Amino acid sequence: MKKFLIFACIALTLFLTACSGGQFNVYNDDTKFLLKYGFSPEKESPYFDVTIPTDWKIQSTSMPVGLYWTEVNFLSRDIGYNIEKYKGKTVKAVIYRLNEKLPGQGESSKYTYPVNAVILRDGENIIGAWLEFNASTPLSLKKNYIETLTERPWIDWVASHGFLKQLSSPSTDKLTPEELIYAYFNGINKGDKSLIYSTLSINMLHDMLYINRPAGVLYNTDFESNSLELNTKSATVLSIDENKGYTPSKNRNIYESKEYKVTVNLTLKNEDNTPTKNGRNTFFFIIAKSTKDSPWKIESIGTGP
Repeated sequence: MKKFLIFACIALTLFLTACSGGQFNVYNDDTKFLLKYGFSPEKESPYFDVTIPTDWKIQSTSMPVGLYWTEVNFLSRDIGYNIEKYKGKTVKAVIYRLNEKLPGQGESSKYTYPVNAVILRDGENIIGAWLEFNASTPLSLKKNYIETLTERPWIDWVASHGFLKQLSSPSTDKLTPEELIYAYFNGINKGDKSLIYSTLSINMLHDMLYINRPAGVLYNTDFESNSLELNTKSATVLSIDENKGYTPSKNRNIYESKEYKVTVNLTLKNEDNTPTKNGRNTFFFIIAKSTKDSPWKIESIGTGP
């Protein structure tokens, strides 16, 4: 009943606005557009400029921005839009927090999570739109994930677009899990972001596009300023121990994974707003292969097993 009343109030507002014969109102138009798919924004949000890259390829030394655009374009096409036609153009984007929530997937399906809607416009024309589940995983406005539309795991779709090959890195692709961890901290000590990026999995890089994203942008293009990667002056690895009793969680996008307890002595640039501290720190690294033929990469870094 509550959802019906929200929709009824929104519909009445739109009707009265249309009857007033006023100028084009983008928020009312966005609301009307979202209602077609069963969604409604919590409140009005500002549009901001976005330049769509001309090249959607990715590389092992930076954030996978091309993956982002290929993904959201694929999902926009599910409702009849093609962002690809606007490569190289600066357009307008808005992110709305929605009144509605969606259930999780798999074991999380009994819970519901917040959802955002993203709309792109060129002038008054909508040129693309999609949802963000729990402020990260993108899906179409028809509630279709890439896995739903392709009927195969996300990592297979990623590989079919050549992204795994594009992430190839001669400096890290042949490393063992232990060597990869040393390479990660070596990159931190050198201030070599390219080296750090080359140790991370495509799953982790994809998540980083969204984690703690500031307002007024669609995705992150670098590490956070208070991240372990940018906030560390020096790191000395004291020990790396594999957890032989580790049981991987079910994940269709990971072929094989291992867990390592890593003890590191850190000197930080700033101890404010960070879970790490100066001195001895313990991290738990998940090192994984995305496919049978993929190299080992860092899948996640946590402070607890």
